[in-house]
Amino acid sequence: MSRVEWSMWANEHALVSNVVIVSGGIIGLVGSFTRWQIGAYAIVVGVVLLLLEYPRGERSKGSTPERKFQQLLSRLNTRLGPLTRSYYVRFVVYLLTSVPCYFLLPTFIGGLSNLVTSIVYLIAALKGESWRPIERAPAASSGAQVLHPPSRPPPRTPEARRV
Repeated sequence: MSRVEWSMWANEHALVSNVVIVSGGIIGLVGSFTRWQIGAYAIVVGVVLLLLEYPRGERSKGSTPERKFQQLLSRLNTRLGPLTRSYYVRFVVYLLTSVPCYFLLPTFIGGLSNLVTSIVYLIAALKGESWRPIERAPAASSGAQVLHPPSRPPPRTPEARRV
């Protein structure tokens, strides 16, 4: 039986929940809600947490597909050290940042989703997982690759030969 990597699921769930929070924040800010400040808070927190969660961590097997343009944010996560590598810290961050979202209707579902994300990060932390950057193997390129034209024509159907 294979081992479940909770951090990968938490990462994907965090991305989706932060998109929901940003969307709810935009609706809360643009709509005529009395607590529009929570909408502005949700937009800022959602974007910051999206930038934190965008780079994927390396799986224990090492077969992790990299997201497009994740190298810059991955280096930033590496430099911030235990603040971004520890899943206990992410658990607390997601738990605390979700609380204000419960007080505005458009951000409520995103807040609940961030609560679920924090619980999954707690499970990942209790299982001993931590964020590691994806190590890319150095590319062994010897220059530009030259493409040659085909030496044989492609096969033709009998109808195409008559034309």
